[in-house]
Parts: sequence; structure tokens; C-alpha cells
Amino acid sequence: MSDYDDDMLHGGFGAQIPSVEPEAQIDPSQYLLHLTQAWINERAAPDLLQYEEDSVTNLLARIEEQTATIDELDSGTETAMIISILYQTELERVKFVLRSYLRTRISKLERYCTFILADPSSRRRLSRAEVAYAENYLRATTQHYHNSFLSSLPPSVQPQDLEVFDRKLSMVSQPPLDEAVFFRVVADIGDFQISEEDTLLLQPGQIYILRYRTVRVLLQRGQIELI
Repeated sequence: MSDYDDDMLHGGFGAQIPSVEPEAQIDPSQYLLHLTQAWINERAAPDLLQYEEDSVTNLLARIEEQTATIDELDSGTETAMIISILYQTELERVKFVLRSYLRTRISKLERYCTFILADPSSRRRLSRAEVAYAENYLRATTQHYHNSFLSSLPPSVQPQDLEVFDRKLSMVSQPPLDEAVFFRVVADIGDFQISEEDTLLLQPGQIYILRYRTVRVLLQRGQIELI
């Protein structure tokens, strides 16, 4: 794993880890299940989804607690060694999900960086650290392209966010929202308007394929899961 991955897991995307409120009484495994599905959704969705701050923060806190527990075990006994191995195995599983989730977001953030920072709704779905990363990434790549070849072109064509001639083709890469996605219905939706003329009965537990743009609102509401 890279140093940047370690930074993400130890505060890069969670800043300082707040204490978990005891009165919440939420099973820590639920955070892992939720983030695992968020990771699957993120991989399948063409755009960047809402950052799962609660799940990431609480899992980071659990990692710190579990690491402290392992450090306190008496390694001189066979039982302690077995418990330590089990704890470390579980820690690696949690870290794998966290890193994969964050890497998926970073990949899309870099691909559509200019668009995401310019689009208010997309920018609101980022964490504070992701905003800072995106701004630094955009600044670095813009400077690199300018120094590498754009500076030798006429000033009128040096900007990297122009529309191409009169065809309104933007140079800024945007998420392909019209891509088809597979999804599973997890709530009682009923008849859903998929076009001006057509509706589709979405039944819980069933799997469908539709354009992402059509069902994006259902994903935002938590009524479907991408697969």
C-alpha cells in the first residue's frame, strides 16, 4: 500500500477521529456492511456519490481501538497469539474495504476533477480533504499541461475548459450519466416513471437494468443498490 493510502486511513479523509457516542449503540459491523455497499455503489455509478463520512469515521475509530487491543495482548501465551491473529485478520479486512472505497472515489475525482469542482452539487458530495486534494490535483495538472505544450500555442486556445467551436462540445470530461446500470430494489417503490410515457413497477428484491440518469434519485434516497 502507498503512503497516501496510509494517510487516508489515519486521518487523511477523516481529519481527527471523534469519539464514538456510546448512546448510539450501533453495531460496528453495520458500518462495515454499509461502507461495503457504498463501495459497490461507487464502483458501479458513473458519477461521484455522497461521501460516507459517518461510516468512514466510525470504522477508523474502531481500527484505532482494535489496534490498541492487539498491542495490549500478552504475546507470551498461545491463546493471546490466536486472538491477535484473528483481530489482525479482521483489521486487514476492514482496511481493505476502506482503502478500496477511497481509491474508487479518488479515481473518479481525478478523471472528472474540473467538472466536479465547478459543479456545486458534485462538490457538496466531497469531504473537506477530497476538496483540498482535487484543488491541488487540478492546479498541478493544469500547470503541467501549460508548461509541457500549451504555452507554445496561441493564447486563445490555451484554456483547458473551452467549448469546441460552435458545436458546444466541452473539453471538460463529465460523468456519462446515460450509462446503463444494474440495480437491486431494496424498498417499496411501486410504479416508477422511467420516461414521459412509460412507468415500470419496481418490486423489492428484484434486479433491473436502466439508465443511471433515470434511477440516480432512487440511489440517493437509498431505495436501490447498484450491483
